[in-house]
Amino acid sequence: MSTSIPAPPRRSGLTTAIDTIVSPSAAFASLREAPTWGWAFLIATVLGIIGTFMTGPAVLHSLQVSLPAQLAANPAIQQMSPADQQAAIARALAFSKIISQFGFVFIPIAILVAALVQGLIMLIANAAAHGDGNFKKYFALSVNVAVVGVGLAQIVLGIIVLVRGVNAFDSPSAVQAAIPGLGLLSNGHGMAAGFLGAISIFSVWSIALLALGMTGVGRISRVPAWVTAIIMLLLTACFAAWGARNG
Repeated sequence: MSTSIPAPPRRSGLTTAIDTIVSPSAAFASLREAPTWGWAFLIATVLGIIGTFMTGPAVLHSLQVSLPAQLAANPAIQQMSPADQQAAIARALAFSKIISQFGFVFIPIAILVAALVQGLIMLIANAAAHGDGNFKKYFALSVNVAVVGVGLAQIVLGIIVLVRGVNAFDSPSAVQAAIPGLGLLSNGHGMAAGFLGAISIFSVWSIALLALGMTGVGRISRVPAWVTAIIMLLLTACFAAWGARNG
């Protein structure tokens, strides 16, 4: 008489998304069997949008403070007449206001693009380390981790901005650097602020989840999993530094 071990009951995507925070090992086991990401995408998007609305006034104020000086130092602007310079600065400020008001639109796009890129990177690591995962599992892992890296991070940043006040920030990179992490060591300006601001408690938390997730979801051994996760963190920090090069 043969016996078989019953398959574990399939957990809902909502439970998996919550477990990513409170019980990562359970989340990874669930993602290995059923790589769901819909609920995680919804939670990360909603929290991220709320956080964006909370930080929006500070971002707008920082642009109003820093943008005129940046544009005035631009050689193309310097060649204009004083009237044209003021008109160009006014147009830039109006555009920045629109961006700060509708920045929430980019939250879901950023989550999906990051999941696509991270999924491909983890798939390469999977092949190099002889794991047994696939792109679908790694994509789902990335989206579930975004609940921490995007959702919780933006909410906490929004609370910090509300406590400190809108006028406490004089550049967009200073807003991002306000979240607990290495950004607190910077002066809030330039590429160094962008790089350090990207290394926060939430980005490190997310990278740890990705590393552990690769071992749980795709059976990648620990060393290549952690190396891959750290590389993704450094790539993110370099991208943030490039974005803040004029801030």
